[in-house]
Amino acid sequence: MKILLTCPHTDAETTDFMRAGNIVHAPGLDAAPGERLLDALLRHGATGLITSRRPDERLLGRWESHVPDVKFLAYETGSPSSSRPGGITEHRCDLAGVEALASALARCERRFTLDRPLPDPGGGGGSPRLREVVLIGAGIVNLVTAVSLVLEGHRVTVLDRSPAPGSTGWQAYGCTHAGDDARMFTFTEMDSYNNQDFHGSAPGVFRRTVEEHGWLAREFWSLSAHEHAWIEEFERVPSWLARTYNDDVFALSAEAAGEWARLRGQVPELFDGVVLADGILRLYADPDHREASLARHRAVGAVLSEPSAGRLAHDFPGLAGPLGDGTLAGGFLVPGFTLNVHKFVRRTVAWLADRGARFHWNTPVTGVRRDAFGTVTGLDCAVQAPPDAHVVVSPGVPGDALLAGTPCAGMIHGVLGGWIRVGNHATRLRHSLKVARRGHITEDANVTVAVDGDGRQILIVGSGYGYTGAGGRPDERQLRAMRHGILDTVERIFPGCDEPGPSSRSHDDYTFKYCVRPWTATSLGLYHTEPILGGGLFIITGGHNTGGFAQSPAVARAVLASLHHEPHPMHRLYHPERFSAFAPRAQASEASAALPLATHH
Repeated sequence: MKILLTCPHTDAETTDFMRAGNIVHAPGLDAAPGERLLDALLRHGATGLITSRRPDERLLGRWESHVPDVKFLAYETGSPSSSRPGGITEHRCDLAGVEALASALARCERRFTLDRPLPDPGGGGGSPRLREVVLIGAGIVNLVTAVSLVLEGHRVTVLDRSPAPGSTGWQAYGCTHAGDDARMFTFTEMDSYNNQDFHGSAPGVFRRTVEEHGWLAREFWSLSAHEHAWIEEFERVPSWLARTYNDDVFALSAEAAGEWARLRGQVPELFDGVVLADGILRLYADPDHREASLARHRAVGAVLSEPSAGRLAHDFPGLAGPLGDGTLAGGFLVPGFTLNVHKFVRRTVAWLADRGARFHWNTPVTGVRRDAFGTVTGLDCAVQAPPDAHVVVSPGVPGDALLAGTPCAGMIHGVLGGWIRVGNHATRLRHSLKVARRGHITEDANVTVAVDGDGRQILIVGSGYGYTGAGGRPDERQLRAMRHGILDTVERIFPGCDEPGPSSRSHDDYTFKYCVRPWTATSLGLYHTEPILGGGLFIITGGHNTGGFAQSPAVARAVLASLHHEPHPMHRLYHPERFSAFAPRAQASEASAALPLATHH
């Protein structure tokens, strides 16, 4: 996909808009004769044109006939002709200013994303009969999907490489069952972490270690060529596209909010005894950061109340100290909830098992078998799926072998986060918190109200970002730096709170814990579907960075839509080739070669 930008936009060159390498800025063509403009369109194979004046019908007709694929045209002056064929989507708009240009580019990219034809994955056609569905991975995304499948009447089998949840130490598990007993839903829980500042530079967080206030949990020299390429792709996403992706992520989180409410109404027993806490208090150390974040939440309709700092100190006396001494500048209340995820998982697994779901723990799936044509034929696993079953894979970071032969291969890398527990007897929080400390070694912290294995009221403080790559182990020095960063937040926000003593429950370890979350370089999740030889569907979901729990019921809805041969926004918005189709790899390598690299040690 190439976009030709001809309007004399003096601000364009001061932005990162051309970072992906597929926008050609040619302001000299804006007032040039039509033949020169047409020559440029054909020479570059441009499928998008952003220009000051609408070209004449003859030029547009020749562009339409010579350049395949859908096309997009944005312009300031002129009117479309009702007689011209509709192969070009037109948008008349104001192009003055960077925001307007970003909006036009976003409309162009969405035109290709949403109108791009998806291949028919097969899977039997027509109205789907109830089949066996085999889910690979028993993380929260697949467990919530399993609940939706069982409610619809499907038979469910779950295969997982790890022991049964809670039966051994946390280090033996993947993202959901490792770490600590805390998850949060908010409308902005899953976010774009790419640069969204139009005049900003490529973010260098993955080139600096945690000790250096970056997000690298390994030594820079230890990264492979593939891991360097992943980091470069993260840096290549231009700001206008990162904002577009962010809007799409938020839209799917809004859908997830409705799906969570539906699930809580339909299966309330899953939420009993899981320390469900509604309403999230967002707190900020910096007043400007609070105002910017408040505007962002207002834009998506995600603000419940905006109390003053004095009112917050009155309503939350346990926070009066940091609000009074300037550690916290204030905050606001947003819709959302937290729960103790390990308790929720145990209830969900029991609920599914009571309804006939079969769980096979310590059962790795080491690969996916394909025939000479690349069609999925089966699984490399001790437990075989029925030949006509659907298969849903949510692989986490260790499951890249399951993605071989698909466009998702190599896209999911690991970024760890850590947790520490403190007592809640002094603070007596009723709402869970999000604490933002801009520039701190652990900038954002989720504070979840919880109950430990002995019934004690505690707070679970989770924070930090640490890139581990395609499967590497984190460096101990970086883990210590993350732990010290979380402890600093604890000491400043909850002075006097102590870590609770050891629980009498086995495997209930109260020291610093972490889990490795599945991320993609674009900050978008992944959704891929293809046929299985026996008639079922092979579906891949994952890569939701910090939003796997938050978006899990929306993922479940997308899976059900695939089984019904119905469209769902996630099918296109999280298509694994969305970014590569917009910025092919050849253009990507040219663009990344021109990027200034962040310094590292």
